[in-house]
Amino acid sequence: MTDTRISPARFVLGTLLLAGAATYSAAAPRAAEAQAGPSGGTSPDTLDRAAHERRTASGELFSRAEILEAGQAELASVLSELLPSAYFPRRQLADLTSGVRPFQLRGLSPDHTLVLLNGKRRHATAVVHTLGGGAFPGASGVDMNAFPLQAIDRVEVVRDGGTTRHGSDAIAGVIDVRLRNTVSAPEFIVSVGHHFPDEWDDDGFRYDLSGNWGLDIGGGGVLNLTGAFSQREPVNRAGADGRDQVLPGDADFVDQGLVIRKHNEVAQPNHLWGDGESSNFMWFANLELPLTVARDDSGGAELYAFGGYSRRRDLHSGFFVRSMDDRNWPGIHPLGFLPSFDTDTRDVSLVTGLRRSGAGFERGWSWDLNAQYGANRIDNDLFDTLNPSLGPCLESACAPGADGIPGTADDPGIANRTRFSTGALDNRQFLANADVGRRIEAGFGAGPLSLALGATFRVDGYRILAGEPSSRIDGFHPTQSGGVAAAGAQRFTGFRPEESGSWHRSSVSLHGDVDAPLARQLRVSATGRYERFTDVGDALNGKLALRLALSGTAVFRASVSTGFRPPALSQSHYGHVTAGRREDPDEPGAVLGFEAGTFPVAAPEARALGASPLRGERSRSVVAGFALTPVDDLHIAIDGYATEVDDALLLSNRLETGAGGLVEHLLADFAAESVRFFSNAVDLRSYGIDAGVTWGRRLGETSRLELGASANWGQVRGRCPDGDIAACVKENEALRDESFRIYDGFDVFFLEEGRPDWRGRFKARFTSGAFEFGLAANVYGEQEELRSLGVGEHPHRIRLLEPRVTFDAGVHIDLAERWRLTFGGENLFDSFPTRVDAFGGIFPYRSFSAMGFNGRYLYARLQVS
Repeated sequence: MTDTRISPARFVLGTLLLAGAATYSAAAPRAAEAQAGPSGGTSPDTLDRAAHERRTASGELFSRAEILEAGQAELASVLSELLPSAYFPRRQLADLTSGVRPFQLRGLSPDHTLVLLNGKRRHATAVVHTLGGGAFPGASGVDMNAFPLQAIDRVEVVRDGGTTRHGSDAIAGVIDVRLRNTVSAPEFIVSVGHHFPDEWDDDGFRYDLSGNWGLDIGGGGVLNLTGAFSQREPVNRAGADGRDQVLPGDADFVDQGLVIRKHNEVAQPNHLWGDGESSNFMWFANLELPLTVARDDSGGAELYAFGGYSRRRDLHSGFFVRSMDDRNWPGIHPLGFLPSFDTDTRDVSLVTGLRRSGAGFERGWSWDLNAQYGANRIDNDLFDTLNPSLGPCLESACAPGADGIPGTADDPGIANRTRFSTGALDNRQFLANADVGRRIEAGFGAGPLSLALGATFRVDGYRILAGEPSSRIDGFHPTQSGGVAAAGAQRFTGFRPEESGSWHRSSVSLHGDVDAPLARQLRVSATGRYERFTDVGDALNGKLALRLALSGTAVFRASVSTGFRPPALSQSHYGHVTAGRREDPDEPGAVLGFEAGTFPVAAPEARALGASPLRGERSRSVVAGFALTPVDDLHIAIDGYATEVDDALLLSNRLETGAGGLVEHLLADFAAESVRFFSNAVDLRSYGIDAGVTWGRRLGETSRLELGASANWGQVRGRCPDGDIAACVKENEALRDESFRIYDGFDVFFLEEGRPDWRGRFKARFTSGAFEFGLAANVYGEQEELRSLGVGEHPHRIRLLEPRVTFDAGVHIDLAERWRLTFGGENLFDSFPTRVDAFGGIFPYRSFSAMGFNGRYLYARLQVS
């Protein structure tokens, strides 16, 4: 490996320099919780749903202090550490997914988690995870890393569904990110971090700068502003490539990923297996402004608005193309090339509205009128690559066109390039919402009944923009060996004009909620929602929940609910097809045109293989559990859950010709040789247990000890006939007995075993005066990978990723009244997942490992104001 170490001295020096620079700023409160000034208003939405969910539902709340002290720089990583039921793998060589990774709850699809910002629906990312989607190829989900951590006041996780209140998608649960809404002095956080693994080069240097200011704008109004910028250098855990590179026979001698003897000039490792380079800028604001003065504590009207803008540049790579490969031109890349993605992700959101809340909920109608807009756009460039069919010419065009003769009319007239714009994806969402509610004395004797009604109008839009012609064109230049050259930019060809377009869908919904204390110990709530979509019809869903106080220290809670999720516009219309040529094996010298890739469900090629209009996913969920406080400062919560999903939406495997059989027959009239399409492929079942324990004790006047543990055991299973994972997919009318090709036994096995069945976290925190020390242990259960399907009495051949434990620690020191310095480490003992040495040792670890494979990470953070 090349020596790219950044020494500990550089790390420490950078920390001290940043700390020194911060001395010119004013000072900061001791801890995040102590920084809050007067609140600008009610943070939960008008109908106080957050408080209601905490009364009757299974969920967790993470404070700003917990989020900042997790040691992670991105929200998805924070939640995957604090929330055992979360799963956030770092998929590699996954095209656009490597820059916008999917986030899962309870083993279900990223599309099954509804994300809210201040109680309002968050839009999804434009990326379609055709690669790297794990067990749910074709999902999108929300970009969880588009929020600056310093802007967050808390994160609420409700895990018994929220479709009836918030609309579709809340099958696995709801994550509500709450922004800070208080008046506070300017606050700045500067942090630096670096990976220091024992057996790999030190890399992944990262720095983060952020600031927050809560402004008093008069009349009780608050404007809370947050800005953040971060920069991360690449992390690489790839092993050396032991194949021939420039000439036959020039392979390096490689042992376990290390070069023992060099035989060529290609630097090793020549692949990237880890987090790529990334820079991220974010700006968020939260405004609350009372418009009328409340009379007799009846509550007044308030204008509110919040939203943000983020822009992230991610650089990540595909497979290395060797110099001697026919996809390369040595005159352009003498030593081969590593095609790399430059994805530019821009995310914008704005919510504004009027509401009357607070004490008015007790004496009259509370209401909330709001409008919401959100958009996510990803522009993708490919660099350090080329289009082999355009020939070895960068300065002038030399591709001959279809007739093979340069200088004729069919010449493309395009010189080769090393950088291409491959197109863009754009997802947009608009909502208009009205909610009303009040509390009514109903004579139950245990408190007022709460009534809530609402209506929502929603418009979704999705757009694909074509790439530049040179990123997808076939120039018909032969390869360096005289064969048929691949067409388009290597690794990711541009979107074609026939795949580009703009699609829209609208929906209207009505929802109602009754929450009644039937007795002092018993509270029951019922929620219903009717929603109609312009393309997939209507859906009626309901939820019934109860909370029973068994004693002053024990509470039983349970709920049953149904849910619905329509197919995303991207799932109905996304297409990305590569068109090219190949030599005809049946006729020497003849050349055949072909197409391969993902086809929209309405495309003739997909229809020939049985694709049909997509149906919405429907779910049924049951959650039940206890919350106990047997002694002071000891809190225990245990919840069991079970969710069934009908018609789960998945992107199919590659259905390929060339081996005979039904697929080849069905595609005989088309140029397509490899087809993927979306379908309602399988029915699923998710079940498990969430548990948590916290305990705290004051030790003297200024010291306190806190201990906690949380765990999730859960499984996802395909509802397969007789438990046969090879026959789990629903029958396709065209493929019939070969329907299993759509989502085969390997896919079902990965769905069931690719994620750890159980995950735990144990933590301890000791505080004494100006000193605080935290320690945490993260436990990851085993994961399994299917190597071959068992037949008859022969069992499956399985590779096991063994259980692992990682340890984190942090020390916080208050240097002065408004200074806080933190030193910490993640994965202190440098634990790695089971080594598999795939692809000749180039890829030593599986990228679906729940614990990741970056290794030890040390960081320092200075918080001032």
